[in-house]
Amino acid sequence: MRIVPYFHLHQPWRLARFRYLDLGSGRPYFDRDRNLEIFRGIAERSYRPALGRLGRALEEFPDFRFSLSITGTWVEQAREAAPDLIPQIRTLAATGRAALVGETYYHSLAFLVPPPELAEEVAQQQELLQSTFGVRPTVLRMTELAYSDELARFAGAQGFRGMLAEGFEGLLHGQSPNYRYASAADPRVALLLRNYPLSDDVGFRFSARGWSEFPLTSEKYVRWIAASPGDLVGLFMDFETFGEHHAAATGILDFLEALPRAVAREPSLTWATVEEALPLDSHGLLEAPTTISWADQNRDLGAWLGNDLQLSAFEAAKKAGILVRTAGDPELLTDWRKLLTSDHFYYMYLGGHGADAGVHQYFSAYGSPYDAYANYMNALTDLRQRALRRLR
Repeated sequence: MRIVPYFHLHQPWRLARFRYLDLGSGRPYFDRDRNLEIFRGIAERSYRPALGRLGRALEEFPDFRFSLSITGTWVEQAREAAPDLIPQIRTLAATGRAALVGETYYHSLAFLVPPPELAEEVAQQQELLQSTFGVRPTVLRMTELAYSDELARFAGAQGFRGMLAEGFEGLLHGQSPNYRYASAADPRVALLLRNYPLSDDVGFRFSARGWSEFPLTSEKYVRWIAASPGDLVGLFMDFETFGEHHAAATGILDFLEALPRAVAREPSLTWATVEEALPLDSHGLLEAPTTISWADQNRDLGAWLGNDLQLSAFEAAKKAGILVRTAGDPELLTDWRKLLTSDHFYYMYLGGHGADAGVHQYFSAYGSPYDAYANYMNALTDLRQRALRRLR
C-alpha cells in the first residue's frame, strides 16, 4: 500500500475595505499590508515548522515522499513576507521526492469562464513553478480539487498525465478511492483520489476533543491506513492544517514528525508522490458529467456558486472579464484575475448553521456574506469603469 500525501499551499490577495464612495478614487482593491501581515503569522506558525519537519523526514527516511501544490498568489506573498520559504521549498523539490502539482495561478474559478483564461492561468503557473522551483508538473489539480469530464479533457489536451480529485461516492458509485483510476473522457489522464475520511481525520478532526477517536496518534493512524484495502491512500489536505488550522499546542506538528517513523515500522506501507503513483495499474474508468470538488458536504460548486449573492458576483466578474480583455491592459487583467480568486466567492456563502457554515466563517474576515458581496461588487464596478475608460 502506497501512502500519497499531498498538501496545498495558498493565500489569496484579500480585498481592502472598498466603499461605493471609493469608486474612481484610484484606491487599491487589495490590502497589501494586511495580507503580508497574515502571511507572516502563518509562516511562523505553520509554513516554517511544517516544512522543516518534512525536510528532516526526507533526510531520515529514504522512502518518504510527498507532493505540494502552490498557487501563484502564495508565491507572490511569500517573496515579500517570508522569502526564506522559497529556497526551502526549492531544496525539497530538488530531492525528487517532493513533487509539485500544477493548478491555476490565482486559485481561481477560471475553469468556469470562457477560454482562454483557464489555459493561460495554468500555463502561467507552470512557468512560475519552473522558474522558481525548477520543476514542471505533470499532474494537475483544479481549485479546491474541482473535477469533471470536461476538465479531464482539458488536462489531456494540455499534456498532463494525471489529475487529482475527491474520492466522492458520486464519482465512485460504490468503488474504493484507494486505487488509481483513469478518466472515461480521456483515458490518458490518470485519476488519483482523495480518501476523505482518513484525510479529514487529520484535517478537521485532529483537535476535536469530542471526537470518539481523540487523541489521534501516529501509531493509531498508521494502523487505520494499513487496514485499508487497495493500492494507495490519498491523504490530501491544506498545508495550513499543520500549525494554523490546528495549533502547535494540539500536537499536530509532533504528529506530522512522528508519522514517517510510524510508517517505517509497518512493512506493508510505503510512500509515493502523485507522479510516482501514476504508473499503478488502472482500476477502471470514472465518469464525471458534472463538476465535483472537495468543498463542503455536498462536494460540488455550492461553496462558491450556491446562492444568489455568489451567482450575481460571478456573472458580473465574467462580464467584466470581457471588457478587461478587450481593453488589453495587463494591470487590469491582473486585478481581474485576483478578483476571480475563489476565496472572494467563498466569503459570500449563505449556509445557515452546521459544519459547512463554521468552516466558511473561519476563513472570512467579513461581518456577514452581504458585507463580502458589497465590498467585492464595489471593487469589481471600479475595475469595470477603468476598463471602459481604456476603451474610449
